Amino acid sequence: MKKSLILGAAAMAALVAVPQADAADVKIGGYYMMRAVSQDTTLTEDSTLDDTQGWFQRVQLDVDAKVSDKTSAHLHTRILGSSDTIDGANIGNAADANDALDVKRAWMETEVYGVTVKAGNMPLAINDKLLFKDDGGSYGTILLAKNFGGVTAVALNVRADEGTTTGANADTDDANIYGLSLVGKASNLSYQLTWAHLAIEEDYAAYKDSNNNWIALTVGADMGGMNVTGTGIYETGHSQDDETGLADTLTDGGFMGAVRVKGKTGFGGWNAYGFYAAESFNHPAETYTSGRVNQGFSKTWFQGGPGGTVLMESWATGDGGTSNKNNLQNMMGVGVGATVKAGSWTISPAVDYATVVEDAGVNSKSAYGGSLYLTTALDKGATFSLVGLYVKPTDDSSTVDYAAMQALQAEFKVKF
Repeated sequence: MKKSLILGAAAMAALVAVPQADAADVKIGGYYMMRAVSQDTTLTEDSTLDDTQGWFQRVQLDVDAKVSDKTSAHLHTRILGSSDTIDGANIGNAADANDALDVKRAWMETEVYGVTVKAGNMPLAINDKLLFKDDGGSYGTILLAKNFGGVTAVALNVRADEGTTTGANADTDDANIYGLSLVGKASNLSYQLTWAHLAIEEDYAAYKDSNNNWIALTVGADMGGMNVTGTGIYETGHSQDDETGLADTLTDGGFMGAVRVKGKTGFGGWNAYGFYAAESFNHPAETYTSGRVNQGFSKTWFQGGPGGTVLMESWATGDGGTSNKNNLQNMMGVGVGATVKAGSWTISPAVDYATVVEDAGVNSKSAYGGSLYLTTALDKGATFSLVGLYVKPTDDSSTVDYAAMQALQAEFKVKF
């Protein structure tokens, strides 16, 4: 339960700087979450790193200050970091022995001459979370938004990688994404059309002095009791002026498409997804990060939370280092899930299948799996879940023995 407080409290004054004690409405919320985990998330049968067992916890505290109808400030922190281990008695009583305070998001919002302005480290969810999606963290962004007769125009600058801020390379070693997005509704269709341009400076690592562009269109509609959302993204491919050159997989353009469908039934609800990412498609984040782009197609693709597992992504990016694929490159997949109410419990099964689009010499070319959640409410704001996750890769290698990955978990979550 979120509580509205007056900013006269000294602790809140330290967190959110507002000139007068009665000038803002401050809401404090968050959650505590703990998972007991027993899992094997490695692909090879003979691996000596098969098992993970432990208790993991997280505390997130969100402070949101509404100064006026147009101006607000936000601070979202993880007091125990992202996935602290609950230690034994011999460690003492230091709950923060593993991770320091983790500020996930901090941003402000206001209005300047009728234009909404947002600045700071904020969450972004653009084109059905396929072009930009945070995993509980944030993007460093300056965002401008203006409504024009039912259509909202959004301009943004995403600080993809800041590099150094002082010294000789302060202005030549960063990567920026500049974007323009139109969001609106026509008849019963909602849409978002986005252009994103990546500009990498001349002193930036391997991709120095290069550019890339993406055009994304998302359309959603309610049809016959179903909600259908489709997204298509076209990438033009990198151009580079530096003499070191780029790999062919980066210079080629590519396409990605995805469809999500959900509906309700007498026993609960259902959902399904399908996606296709060409071998030559490169997501914006793949260029300036390690290449992993978490997408919430299903719980096996990205579970989240303390001690969370990503079994499908572990398969898609980890078959011995011989693959250039992940779930947004050289990959296609489908999945279906359901939600069933059974007394005080909610039962949520799901199944997934994914395969490589083009054989690039990888050892495991497809995988199937699924998840099962059993969740019940213990009290107001408190839930308990039993979780099972499973992924079985195909074994197409003559030199590597592949085995199934699985996870069993029990979790408590308290929202406040």
